[in-house]
Amino acid sequence: MNEISRRNFMLASAGAIVAASLPGRVVAAGHDSLKIAILVETGNLDLLQNISGLNTYTLVFDPLIRYGAGGELQPALAESWEVSEDGLTLTFKLREGVTFSDGTPFDADAAKWNIERWAGVPDFSWIGIADAMESVSTDGTHGLVFKLKRPAPAGLMELAFIRPVRFLSPKAVDATGNQTAPVGTGPWVITENDNSHTKLVRNETYWGPAPAFSSVELLVVPDELARANGLRAGDLDIIGGDWVSPLSPRRARALESDGGVTIYNEPGTTTMLLGYSPAPTAIVADKAVRDAIYVSIDRAAMAKVLFEGYADPIADLFPAIIPLSGTRHEVPTRDIAAAKALLTAGGWTEAGQGWEKNGTPLNLRFLVSEESLPGSRRIAEMIQGMLTEAGLKVEISSVDNATMHERRPAFDYDLTFFTTYGAPYDPYGSLGNMFLSNVDSGPDGKVFAHPDLDPIVTAGLQATSDADAAMQAIYDWLDANRGICPLVAAQRLWAYGPNVAKFTLPPTDYDMPFEGIELKS
Repeated sequence: MNEISRRNFMLASAGAIVAASLPGRVVAAGHDSLKIAILVETGNLDLLQNISGLNTYTLVFDPLIRYGAGGELQPALAESWEVSEDGLTLTFKLREGVTFSDGTPFDADAAKWNIERWAGVPDFSWIGIADAMESVSTDGTHGLVFKLKRPAPAGLMELAFIRPVRFLSPKAVDATGNQTAPVGTGPWVITENDNSHTKLVRNETYWGPAPAFSSVELLVVPDELARANGLRAGDLDIIGGDWVSPLSPRRARALESDGGVTIYNEPGTTTMLLGYSPAPTAIVADKAVRDAIYVSIDRAAMAKVLFEGYADPIADLFPAIIPLSGTRHEVPTRDIAAAKALLTAGGWTEAGQGWEKNGTPLNLRFLVSEESLPGSRRIAEMIQGMLTEAGLKVEISSVDNATMHERRPAFDYDLTFFTTYGAPYDPYGSLGNMFLSNVDSGPDGKVFAHPDLDPIVTAGLQATSDADAAMQAIYDWLDANRGICPLVAAQRLWAYGPNVAKFTLPPTDYDMPFEGIELKS
């Protein structure tokens, strides 16, 4: 399984787990252990395999470069870096005095060994810098040099990814090079790990600021109600996050009135949008149809009613917090009269209860999957109602995850939902995989694809100078051709219990929260 299907994999795994109550076990005494609910078991945290929960990696393994707020790249295991004028040489100065938790020194040789495990390997060609890597060499004990075959404009940001680019102790592999234990340079060390919980203790040799508490307990609680009850009872300290233990807007509102439970929300980094089938024979290949759909949807009502206010209406591919996300467009006001005028101007005729053109009725097939995207059926029904008022006939087809994975890449639909990847993968990740017609996106499919769009997206992804203008050209084309229909940017939604004195979130949903969190004594 490749990385671009990671969201669907996690959601499918969650759906396969039988709902359970909070495990009846005693965690660390007192308030010196942060207890976090997780949806699925941690797994073995193999850096080269896509079979473990993403967030736990960030407790154990450090990156060369850290993704900061708003996409600012910050030093981590690399204190500094330089990129040559032609973009083909990247030089890093590694942090001195760092060791893996097993005592092995982290130096240029250890870094080089790690990078050569994924650079140039076909399974990781989806990472631009991996595919462009020509060689890795050391420059003294703490100098590292990448030589690239071609520029990789997103390369530095890609070094902030979680898997496979983080660093494993060279001693934590067997004779064939397979990982045997999750041994990193990070702030936490795993001491217990099974299918019900993972316990981590503070790494006393960690190079960075020491965590504020001595341990972290990750408790597998697949059922959302059980997580909420565990939070109320004080058996859990934190629930939430798309990748950790999702908290639905409805559940968040229900928890709001509970004494001792606090809801925390902030702007998100992903966008939910309608995608149009790229099939040339699809009804949505007609721009007039796409124009009508765009102005028929009340995004503000969707955010308020379906997301309980925990989402922001949006008219752009990415939220503004994503780097290189382009100029902002005003969220359109729903206008049924305008929708009908657009269809009429496009040659459609309103006949009886619907529209037709050259004998073809305007009937839309709306593909949804609760397994792939929980709550999508309810959202689709609201959109169906809005489009019906404009005379567009919409048939909702609700399928399981496997069927979605078959029909979406086959373009066997007119409308379906997509969610952008979010930080740190965007804007390059979603643009490269969801819009280029010559890239195999696997089960993720395409939001929109067109031969005229391909060279514009390619130019944006490869731009090494004036990247803002090159990316803006993509967004301008999509807007002019109504290639996307953004709906809402769901907010980052968490809840914490009475044992938590201070709560903050990391910059991405793929990081496990612990920094800036304080427990009551």
